Amino acid sequence: MRTVCYIAVMNFESPEQIDGALQRLGSRLLYEYTSPIALVICGGSALNVLNVAHRTTRDVDVLAIVEETESGIVLRPDKALPDDFCEVVAWVAADLQLAEDWLNMGPKDILTVYGAPKGMTDRWEEREYGPSLKVFFISRLDQVHFKLLAAMDPQARARHLEDLADSIKPSEEEVCAAVEWLLDRKSSSQFRDRMRLVVGALGYDNIGDDIPE
Repeated sequence: MRTVCYIAVMNFESPEQIDGALQRLGSRLLYEYTSPIALVICGGSALNVLNVAHRTTRDVDVLAIVEETESGIVLRPDKALPDDFCEVVAWVAADLQLAEDWLNMGPKDILTVYGAPKGMTDRWEEREYGPSLKVFFISRLDQVHFKLLAAMDPQARARHLEDLADSIKPSEEEVCAAVEWLLDRKSSSQFRDRMRLVVGALGYDNIGDDIPE
């Protein structure tokens, strides 16, 4: 009978663990002569690193690759993570007993569909993990934008609503800004109903009353 060995996959329990994994990734990229890369990070890892909220998270969510040009910063959510970069990510996963895809572009479609909140690139926090890895962690305000959208998904609503209500605790002004961002495009009545439901759950029925039917 063949014996199957299972290796426990670790979650990130603290900002220090997330920062340490990114430091290790930056070092590995440098030693492997991998092309430098810059990434926008959102989600639970950004909440932890920027001390907006502290909770366990499985992965590091990449919102987009960043290209820094002479004319300014360009967000490239349409561009996939390079194969050699993903290979190094998997090596770090093995080193630290993380999920193989502990760094991934799961939320990349957000920018493709909704665009970036106005001013996002002026608010984020930049950190360098050696010369081969630069990370832009989105701000608290932009987390409110994306978490509000995520909480509108019935299948994932509870976790994201918990982040908003119990950890981030957005102000009325922050929720208003997120709602304006989401309404700045054509949307269905069902979409607006879900938005109204989330806003009400956060205690801002007055904002929900202003969302068009």
